[in-house]
Amino acid sequence: MSQSSKLVSEIVILVGNDERMVYLLTRYFEASNYQLVPWLATPSLTEITRIHPVVIIFSTIEQLENAQYLFNYTSANDIPVVVFTSLADEAQARELGADACLLHPLTYDNFKTVMAGICPMAFDLSGL
Repeated sequence: MSQSSKLVSEIVILVGNDERMVYLLTRYFEASNYQLVPWLATPSLTEITRIHPVVIIFSTIEQLENAQYLFNYTSANDIPVVVFTSLADEAQARELGADACLLHPLTYDNFKTVMAGICPMAFDLSGL
């Protein structure tokens, strides 16, 4: 077991079933103390309350639209909502409640920048 996996204390939920996205984000999160948990469908409010993730990432705008019922809870509990989108759809994602967007095609630099804005302590870019 690697040292980083021993220190995992925070959960990030990825809503969606894109295996490539799960693989890529799992690799990206390996450098942090966060554990990516893939979720096929939008989690229920009960599941979110039980797990209390530090971030919820939606793989599509459609999934973000279907999760509007979670936003009162995520806002009240300071759980950022992130969505994968294109530059052309970024404004729509923000209107739907996304706190940040991971733009296609996703690069590690884009990932680090977005995550540093959401979780500054875990993704401090000053040493990179």
